[in-house]
Amino acid sequence: MVELEVAKERFLKRREEIKQKHFEKKTGFEIAQELKDSLDELLTSVYPHFFGKWDIPATLVALGGYGRGELNFYSDMDFNLIYKGKLTDSYREDLEAFYYYMLSFNIDLGYSPRNLDEAVSLAQEDLSVLTNFLQIRYVAGDERIVGEFGKRFWKFLKKNRENIIDEIIKARNERYKRFFGTVYYQEPNVKESKGGLRDLHEAFWIAKIVFEIDNYSGFIDKSILDWKSFRDVISAYDFLLRVRNHLHILSGRKSDILSFQLQREVAKFFGFSSDNKGVENFMKNYFSAALDLSIITREIIKKSREFARKTEKTIFSVFKKENRLNDYFYEHDGTLYIFDDKKTEVLKNPSLILDGFKFIQQIGYTLSSDAFSIFKLSAETEKEAFQQKAVLKKFKDILLKPVRLSYVIELMHDCRVLDTLIPDFERLRGHFQFDTYHKFTTDIHLIMTVRELEKLKENSSYYQILDDLEKPHTLFIAALLHDIGKGKKGKHENVGAAIAYRYLKRLDFKDDEIEEIVWLIKNHLLMSFLAFRRDISDPKLIEEFVKNCETEERLKKLFLLTCADIKAVGPGGWDRWKASLLWELFTSALDVFYAGKDVKTLINEKVKKKAEKVKELLKDDTDKKLLERLFESAEEDYLRTYSADDIVKHLKLIKRLMDEGKDILLISEFFPELGYAEVTVVDRYKRAFFYKIAGVFTYLNLNIKGAYINKAVTVDETDFMVYTVRVSTVSEEVPEEEVIEKVKDYVRELYYGKIEIENILKQPFKRKGFRSNLPKPVTKVKFDNSISEKYTVVEVSTWDRLGLLYAITRELALSGTKLRRAIISTEGNRVIDSFYITDLNLNKISDEEKLEEIKVRILNLLKDK
Repeated sequence: MVELEVAKERFLKRREEIKQKHFEKKTGFEIAQELKDSLDELLTSVYPHFFGKWDIPATLVALGGYGRGELNFYSDMDFNLIYKGKLTDSYREDLEAFYYYMLSFNIDLGYSPRNLDEAVSLAQEDLSVLTNFLQIRYVAGDERIVGEFGKRFWKFLKKNRENIIDEIIKARNERYKRFFGTVYYQEPNVKESKGGLRDLHEAFWIAKIVFEIDNYSGFIDKSILDWKSFRDVISAYDFLLRVRNHLHILSGRKSDILSFQLQREVAKFFGFSSDNKGVENFMKNYFSAALDLSIITREIIKKSREFARKTEKTIFSVFKKENRLNDYFYEHDGTLYIFDDKKTEVLKNPSLILDGFKFIQQIGYTLSSDAFSIFKLSAETEKEAFQQKAVLKKFKDILLKPVRLSYVIELMHDCRVLDTLIPDFERLRGHFQFDTYHKFTTDIHLIMTVRELEKLKENSSYYQILDDLEKPHTLFIAALLHDIGKGKKGKHENVGAAIAYRYLKRLDFKDDEIEEIVWLIKNHLLMSFLAFRRDISDPKLIEEFVKNCETEERLKKLFLLTCADIKAVGPGGWDRWKASLLWELFTSALDVFYAGKDVKTLINEKVKKKAEKVKELLKDDTDKKLLERLFESAEEDYLRTYSADDIVKHLKLIKRLMDEGKDILLISEFFPELGYAEVTVVDRYKRAFFYKIAGVFTYLNLNIKGAYINKAVTVDETDFMVYTVRVSTVSEEVPEEEVIEKVKDYVRELYYGKIEIENILKQPFKRKGFRSNLPKPVTKVKFDNSISEKYTVVEVSTWDRLGLLYAITRELALSGTKLRRAIISTEGNRVIDSFYITDLNLNKISDEEKLEEIKVRILNLLKDK
């Protein structure tokens, strides 16, 4: 046992020495090799202790990454003991002792003892086992077993080569889907995301099966890659190895997510500044390396498959002829190729390259590895030629046909052709925004916005709107260019509109098309701003929005662009709540165009129809007349906000208050499909009561998603208020009924003064999650006195946490204001709350000193909290 402890100490000491070498900036491959050697040394030294007395053949083999000779600090230790013969009880005791010894190192263990026949059988049945055994390497014991296993294993591989390759590629595609299908995800998994370390592993497995290479140098030896591509892929892979090593060291465990919390520290290790700019520059380097890995490994896989198919002399491959497309290109098995004797001509002539992309758009071909390399080399060496009129005309032809557009544009982007046609895409390549809302870099977000428009076919309502457009191509072009101004000084929508104008002129679009595309880019944030931050029942807002859109066609395009833009932000950007708000604003504006009437007239007509429905709902009620009188005294804002069903429900509650001499009633409804509960409070007006209600939700750790505050009716000089609050748990689930009942109890006690919210809620602010090191948005306070005729809008933008609504509404109350509406909008960990307020006399607040006082109070309230 002493020898085992000595071996353990030596191993752990060696790992600490290797860790120091990592901080001395040794390469990823050097560190991986040393980690492999240290584990080899450990296993070789302890093997005789556990298995030296066995009289059946056995061998210890390294598998997976350890077999390749690539280990990170907390990688799984993948190895197997393979043996021939039967295990005795004594042997089983040895295996168990060895297992527990290895567990004591606190590193994830991928270890199984297997009979040789069982090992071969498992490798034939399970893809993950098969790929592990593809990288088998002898460590200790009887080396003849490795040779015997290899013969049987490779016999199976050769017989089933095509099926195995198909399964590896299928697994690759499924992995891509799990990790959002792009290199440019802002919190990538360094191993599993597209462009991660796994990309090279899969390419190596396939090349090994086809070409029987033993290591990465086989890519050169078998002419799978040229020297430049080989250097690029190895350099990129080494960079990611170093990133993964540092993630493991920072976390003290296997940790492969390059999360926002860790990006700053990793960027600092690689020599970048620790501010946001440094992180953004580091991530740009990361995405560049990941893209190289993704593209070059795709070339390796393509070339391997092409070679495998040429050597498979099946009847199908003999009789399937190439499809000649023109003098330069042909198609085979759905892939676009360049004729060998035309490759130099295509390289020198970008116009021909655009022809290739037009073929891809028309049919949906993939691009052969050779063609991809030639297109990319041409983009790098013939930049000026891509700006020739003939080339731009062909690019315009592609843009005019919104069929497979995102697919073609992404392919152009990957091989850098898009950079030469729209140079601002080169500036935006890997452009990283250090926030938790935008999940993808700007360049890929633009392409994904186009893709989201293409996916509208999945929604019949939205697709009908798209299908009715006169010139849909202007919408798709606006989607491609809507954020082109990011990364430059000034509002990106205005900067982007100016940049787009120059490109569209150069592409010779018609003036009316340019005007519309520029308008869409300039206004692409307008609809989400109004829907998520303003009161969309306000007639003035609808009127101004309709006036801005000018035509029904522009309204439809702006709506579709807004939806696609939000969906392309990434997971969590789009939800039913946002969809319903945008749809409500869209249909309200569309009604104005259809009716041909001014907004106020249209809203009055809607209110009249609502009144008729209310009367219809009340027709069998015994208190019909009293309820109708209550309805006639209802406030205009209240009637615009709620449906006829909700109004009837509220009026009956108000009548109960009057009949029973009560002051407050609460009801609740649960909407599990939308992820929230709705609590309605009806009471006799009590000044500054809403902030106390908000405080109860904070106290019970509930997340407020939206709130409406309205004076419903006035009876005998008594104002009856209706508060509607939508709440969820922090994890965006419906609160339990028991918790909502506690809410009601606390709100009633607060109303009657039995408790004070300040006494039970000592600390108003609470974090919503454990991720404490996320980038925090700057806190801003703005005022808007133009959007509403009756109210001043206070907009507060800050980082999200529980208690914000309570704290801000309390401060507004203490500032001598009345609150009529609170609108909550969340973007990642940034929240943008809008409050509709008046002074105590119900007038808008226009005094600059008063506004400044409110601003300072809110900023001081939120500072460093």
